[in-house]
Amino acid sequence: MFLVRTPKIRGLLLAAFAGMCFAGAASAAEPIDLTIDFAKVMQLDKPVATLVIGNPGIADATVEDQTTLVLTGKAAGTTNLIALDAEGNEIANSLVRVVSNDRQLTTVFYGARRQTLSCAPICEKVIAVGDNEDAFKQAAEQIQARQGFARGQ
Repeated sequence: MFLVRTPKIRGLLLAAFAGMCFAGAASAAEPIDLTIDFAKVMQLDKPVATLVIGNPGIADATVEDQTTLVLTGKAAGTTNLIALDAEGNEIANSLVRVVSNDRQLTTVFYGARRQTLSCAPICEKVIAVGDNEDAFKQAAEQIQARQGFARGQ
């Protein structure tokens, strides 16, 4: 173990170490963890002009204001998010990981057929990859109809 007793040298070493940590953090952003059907707010240091999601089937992102993004998990998986400023310079490049909220989901098997339910506090059908095709299609149609109703369509 290395021990520094002089306050001046200790301060210089701490400043150098902090600078190295900051430089490393700037070059490799921490992954963004999302849960399916939940939103997360992300603040950027600079105004964003262009926003790219590698796979929009996994996550969605909208620009709330110039420096605020709202990220929403759509399906389990991993993708990336890239934010560019007005000149096309990269201001963010992050890995986005989306997981399901297993604590609220219940899977029911009818032989080889599967149906996923969200049981919090009552059980309702949800769509999940791997569910029986008919159950998946019926739940998806109901969700789309509900969203259209909410938009006044």
